[in-house]
Amino acid sequence: MAAPILYINRESGHSYKVALALRLMGIGYEQRPVDLNVPRAERSADFRAVALFGEVPVFVDEDGLAVCQSNAILDFIARRYGKLDGRTPAQRTRVREWLAWEANRIAMSLPHLRFSKRFTRADAALEAWWTQRMHADFDRLDEALLGSVFLAGDAPTIADMSCCGYLFWADQAEVDLARWPAVLAWLERIRSLPGWRAPYDLLITSPPIAAGTRT
Repeated sequence: MAAPILYINRESGHSYKVALALRLMGIGYEQRPVDLNVPRAERSADFRAVALFGEVPVFVDEDGLAVCQSNAILDFIARRYGKLDGRTPAQRTRVREWLAWEANRIAMSLPHLRFSKRFTRADAALEAWWTQRMHADFDRLDEALLGSVFLAGDAPTIADMSCCGYLFWADQAEVDLARWPAVLAWLERIRSLPGWRAPYDLLITSPPIAAGTRT
């Protein structure tokens, strides 16, 4: 049986959160980098064969089943391997609520702001809109974490992996997280988990994203 494969890019927080979850689960897998400077229709044939939307990450399990979209992958691996999921039906439901929230909130704010600051600049109005949404997202996270060790209870889950991914790059978006102390404390708890690795230590080298690239 072949080892699982995770198609990634080293600058992708969506790739990072899946890679981190797999590492914390103790699941062995192969990373394959994808050049995001190349138009989707021209990316490698093996990637295009499994990438429904032409985006990273894509996870291919031991049986050859390909799963796309980071939060769908997190849900899949939590169920497949029985790890980093809630302990009760209520907790597992709460985990999926956070996955859906992250896709519509953090994934729509911080990653775009970081990309604008670091790679391809967007106009000031867009940056202002992303910043406003991001502050509201962090306010909500901070509120949730004031009374909880992790997002779905006292143990880490894929909900935490989903929501934390891009926050380890907050400085690249020129964001100071000191305004959200509960979020900072939560990130420190995640850093202390056995097996945790920072994004650039965990993800293998990929072709650098060139200025002007639109992924």
